[in-house]
Amino acid sequence: MLKELPSLSTILSAYASFSAMAMLFRTILNEMLPERMQNYIASKIYDFTAAYFSSDFTFIIEDRWRAGDNQMFRAAEIYLPTIIGPSSDSILVGSDDSSDPTAPPKRSIPVDCRIKDNYDGMRLEWTLSSIDPKKFYVPPKRFFSLTCKKRDRERVEQRYFPFINKTAQEIINKSESLSIYTYDQECSMWDPTVFKHPATFETLAMEPHLKEFIMKDLDSFVERKEFFENVGRAWKRGYLLYGPPGTGKSSLVAAIANYMRYDVYDLQFQSVRNDSDLRRILTSTTNRSILLIEDIDCSTKVSHNRTKVKEKSEEEEDDDEYRDETKRPFSIDLG
Repeated sequence: MLKELPSLSTILSAYASFSAMAMLFRTILNEMLPERMQNYIASKIYDFTAAYFSSDFTFIIEDRWRAGDNQMFRAAEIYLPTIIGPSSDSILVGSDDSSDPTAPPKRSIPVDCRIKDNYDGMRLEWTLSSIDPKKFYVPPKRFFSLTCKKRDRERVEQRYFPFINKTAQEIINKSESLSIYTYDQECSMWDPTVFKHPATFETLAMEPHLKEFIMKDLDSFVERKEFFENVGRAWKRGYLLYGPPGTGKSSLVAAIANYMRYDVYDLQFQSVRNDSDLRRILTSTTNRSILLIEDIDCSTKVSHNRTKVKEKSEEEEDDDEYRDETKRPFSIDLG
């Protein structure tokens, strides 16, 4: 058998001939084909080799999903800081608690940071990326890349992702701090900050029977989620608060937020451009939150009606202006 093997000189000669042919073929391609065609062929060759010879699979989780925020992206944002270990090359830290400057900083995920996780024997790697759209009115597009083995793809979808969602919800439920979001019209996004308000139902100045009625109504709302689903209705509850300034409308909203442990989304109708903008704003709020709409009488329709009111007599105008100043309604939606 050893005698049938080619000699070393024969192998080297064949290798040299193959290398020369490859270089000649590459030179012909560079001379005859344009650069865009070369890049296209190279990308197809890379895709072919990656599909058949690579054992990895990558999930892409963008921050937006269709018309609203991607809840999977939010869950990963909450879950991943809890598993940052020595293998991670960077970490983002910060604090928004001005009342306790000595408290340990909170963790977050910086862009291009790699985080490794082990779940049910699977080795997983996360990476956060960001793309700048180069338009001042469009926020950066962020997305997570989750790399796993191709054989683990189904288990990641069926078991790992539900585990992340469940863990993130448990972290939110145990969180001691709440957030209040205000809508940034220029960036078209909600801007959060820490929500700390001392108002509770115990300290709220309200008729005892009315206070008890609201608390029981809130408890019933939480317990009847399945009922809303069975009858085909959206799981939300609305309240209209109406009265002069200083009568405790904002304090009642804060008491409800502290009682329910829900974040607050504060929306001013003046910052809404049109119906599609309003739809995008509403769909970008999270579940288990309070949507606070202040001064709903300042909407476009009511402003149009006010124009008609100005055609009345001076006495009627004075009465209308007085009512507008003393009664400023706003509504809240829980969901």
